[in-house]
Amino acid sequence: MNAADLPAAPAPRPCRAGRRAALLTAAALLGTPAGAVSIDGRLGNPGTVTQALGGSDLLVLLASFSDGRIVGTSPLTGGLFSLSIPNDFAPRLSPMNLCAGVKATPSEPRTYTAETLLVYQVRRNVVATMTQADSATDPTRRTQWVYSDRAARIQGRCTGLNTRYSLTLRQGWNPVMTVSRSGDFQVTNATPGLPYWVQETFTSNARTVFGTLFDGR
Repeated sequence: MNAADLPAAPAPRPCRAGRRAALLTAAALLGTPAGAVSIDGRLGNPGTVTQALGGSDLLVLLASFSDGRIVGTSPLTGGLFSLSIPNDFAPRLSPMNLCAGVKATPSEPRTYTAETLLVYQVRRNVVATMTQADSATDPTRRTQWVYSDRAARIQGRCTGLNTRYSLTLRQGWNPVMTVSRSGDFQVTNATPGLPYWVQETFTSNARTVFGTLFDGR
């Protein structure tokens, strides 16, 4: 899900929006709580952000649109960020529904895929989505963060499809990568260090367009 795909939400009152922005900035400066999972990253196109938004007052946000709230924040400084997923975030889990030909051992887990990373310019109130991949425009490797309710080994090839799984999940958060080559797809554990790319579609008036998200309702 991308920010551009979402319908507009009712505008929050300006005073609440201002307080929310201040809270986001303060939360980002608190650092990673003990025991929390940290998503550390670097931008592959920092010049895009600097040219469009400037180099200050920037936050990376982990957004849960299904819950209507921002789960975690981090300052974006010099193209680098370290965003913590709080221990009290309880994502809504669903069965993986693996295709025929793919087996999970010892049992199929229930999982949640982190929805969207955003870069947010607080002062200008502008937001854009971020993806993690080996290329901004023609990726062959893409990574997403997946929460699993149990440890599991997932292997096999989808019957009638060019999709294979060779994936080990631990209980908790896991970086999961999809590799595409010549029409074949493999789902596996992520290669460390893939950059993040800010998409070049920027949404103005973010606190109005995504009022529910920023209000935390």
